Amino acid sequence: MSEPLCVGVCMIDWDSGVCLGCGRTPEEINGVPVPPAPAEAPKPAPLPANVAAQVGEGSE
Repeated sequence: MSEPLCVGVCMIDWDSGVCLGCGRTPEEINGVPVPPAPAEAPKPAPLPANVAAQVGEGSE
């Protein structure tokens, strides 16, 4: 079992941006979530041939 990083001395050194007790940033201490990478949008399904023949495949 690993030791927890926190030593109970939360004091941020604003010059370096890390806690003097554990050496973590405020974001690491507070567990600020990192937004996930944007997912690629799914491509629309092609139109059936009979519909495409009537309306065309794309916008003009």
